[in-house]
Amino acid sequence: RDDIVLIVEPVLMAPLRREWDAVQERARELAGRRDAASGAGRTRLQNELSALVMGFAERLTAITVLDPACGSGNFLYVALKELLDLEKAVSTFAGEVGLNTFFPRVSPVQLYGIEVNEYAQQLAQATVWIGYLQWLHDNGYGFPGEPILKPLDNIREMDAILAFDDAGRPAEPAWPAADVIIGNPPFLGDKKMRAELGDKYVDDLRKLYEGRVPGG
Repeated sequence: RDDIVLIVEPVLMAPLRREWDAVQERARELAGRRDAASGAGRTRLQNELSALVMGFAERLTAITVLDPACGSGNFLYVALKELLDLEKAVSTFAGEVGLNTFFPRVSPVQLYGIEVNEYAQQLAQATVWIGYLQWLHDNGYGFPGEPILKPLDNIREMDAILAFDDAGRPAEPAWPAADVIIGNPPFLGDKKMRAELGDKYVDDLRKLYEGRVPGG
């Protein structure tokens, strides 16, 4: 897990943490001015403070993450946990500055995956949902309503790098749109590609990406 965090942290979380630091600084300033104000001025500052903090929390629920070689879903699980941890920190901070705390709204539906292996693709769905349920339980939020494990259709079983058009020509597969791409794609290298993937697959792949990506 620590190795995965080393990839997820700089790509997904570091920019969000910098943004959250700036939001907290501004929020503390507004809270101080609110506490010193009265009447309409206090109400206005309270509303401004709420919009700032809750606006960041809302932003977290809109972030989408894609792992185009997701395997059993470990990277997606860590991404979800990191987002939930940050959202919980936002809720805790909201309480500290006189706002209402809230139930976490970050959820597995924000995660997208691509996996060529059917078993791994199905396992990834379970990994993400079980990880989500475990996080809710461990952090005192209980469990959501039934069904406990829901389908996660945005984790797709497909080849992430090679498809074919209607004429049978190699084509780039369409990836889901996402704000952040994470993962650790498998790598075979020149010596193993043909034995593992077959001559036709390797020839089609190299033709498709010729001039853009090295053959290995």
